[in-house]
Amino acid sequence: MASVVAAGLATVVLAGCGGIDGKIGNYDTVTVWPAADPRGQQPVDKLTTLTPVTVECYTPGEVDATGFGYGATYKISYDGGSGYIDESTSIMSDGGEVSPSRVPKC
Repeated sequence: MASVVAAGLATVVLAGCGGIDGKIGNYDTVTVWPAADPRGQQPVDKLTTLTPVTVECYTPGEVDATGFGYGATYKISYDGGSGYIDESTSIMSDGGEVSPSRVPKC
C-alpha cells in the first residue's frame, strides 16, 4: 500500500515540477514544431527512438468554423531545444506511457 501511495505521489510531484521525463518510443522520426498549431510553420527538429524528453503539458487540437485546424500536441523540452510534438507520439516514462491525463493542459 505504501509503495502505491509513493508511486502516486511521485507522479504528482513530477507533473508539478515541470513535467514527466520519458523517452520517445516511436520507431520513426518525430517532428518537433515551434508552436502547437504547425500550420505555416517549419519544423525545428526531428527526434529519434529513445531520445530523452520532458513532457511539460498537453494542448488539445482545434478546428475552426471551416473545418480546418490541427491535432492535439504535447509541449516538450529535450537536450538542444523545445517545441511541440503530435499527441499520438509514444513517450515511455518510468510510470508507463505518457497520456494527456497524466500531464497538465497548456
